[in-house]
Amino acid sequence: METSLAILAFRTGKLGTWREKLGGMASFARAAGWRLQPIDAREAAPDVAGLVEFWNARGAIVDASGEPGRFKPEDFGALPVVWMNPGDETPDERRLCVSSDSTEITRLAAVELLATSPSSLVFVEWPAPVRWSLVKRELMRKIAGMHALPMKVVTPEAAELDDPAALQSRIADALENTPHPCGVFAVTDLLGAAAISAAVRAGLVVPRDVAVASVDDDPEVCENCSPALTSVRPDFHGLGFAAGRLLKKAMDDSAARRARAAERAEREVVAPTGLVRRASTLTLRRQDPTAAEAMELIRREACAGLRPIDAASAFGTSRRSAEMRFKAATGTTLGKAILERRLAAACDYLEAGTSSVAAIADFCGWNGDVAFRKAFKTRFGLAPLEWARRRNLRKNAPSRRRG
Repeated sequence: METSLAILAFRTGKLGTWREKLGGMASFARAAGWRLQPIDAREAAPDVAGLVEFWNARGAIVDASGEPGRFKPEDFGALPVVWMNPGDETPDERRLCVSSDSTEITRLAAVELLATSPSSLVFVEWPAPVRWSLVKRELMRKIAGMHALPMKVVTPEAAELDDPAALQSRIADALENTPHPCGVFAVTDLLGAAAISAAVRAGLVVPRDVAVASVDDDPEVCENCSPALTSVRPDFHGLGFAAGRLLKKAMDDSAARRARAAERAEREVVAPTGLVRRASTLTLRRQDPTAAEAMELIRREACAGLRPIDAASAFGTSRRSAEMRFKAATGTTLGKAILERRLAAACDYLEAGTSSVAAIADFCGWNGDVAFRKAFKTRFGLAPLEWARRRNLRKNAPSRRRG
């Protein structure tokens, strides 16, 4: 006797973001009593009808971000389907979909780049005309116009994604022919990393001449750039959870109601969790390369027990002199910068909800959870678990837009 409903989850995107999306789907599936069956569809479109019959599937979630044209709604017949980040979405084609909030992602990136006081903007879009790239491009164009800044759009060829030299050359041409300093917004970390390399290739200094921000916050890409790449972090876990929630609603609806709903599109948008600022956009009140180096050290090592005296050693001067230079450049002290970094990391762990408060205190560099609880409540006015509860209530509240 079947004890749970089988739900197919089709993967087309890269591994890092897929893991988080799948984790969000799995969280909802456990609560709903579903059996989630992942299907790898990166190389080619599978036999959907055969899979539905084989698994006796009652619904499907399609991650359409990697290969937006791989599936069509008619492939699934009457099966309830939710589409995640469909690149070719139009209201009369996609009945139910969840998308990362491209508007808010763009706003966060633009605010970060505008803080560097650019004389121009460069937008590096995705090679194919996918919706999530087009929305960002048009909003960046509007933002550039509001601030009377010239903006150049770089459109790579699809083949250049596998040819780093050609991709960097194309971006370098744009960077060399635009007023400096300029701010670059790339729609993926892959393109952001290429923009940093292109700037170096053109003899430009990041972030003095070219500040770069991108999207996805893939640590393997962002942390291995030189300098490290600032990136907006979409809520991929929340995207998967929202897809599950929307699918359950569709499965619970009567056939007649689903038929009426097919006449209009419904989209749920999921806000990003924030922006992870790294050295590619790090602006200081006073230019001081050593202060910038100390900030990077704090970002990387604060949770590993880094002390203010350790960060001060980067200056090669007395502790007092180091503190004065750091505060003149950043507006804060070494100790406060370390504390803020630890608290930011703690918030990430609390939102994930997979670790105890004691474990988070240990992960983030505190000697025991008592000191952590005190520091957290002083900063946020709430105990850690209460902060997490309120945060997750806001995150899981539905936010729908009609197409």
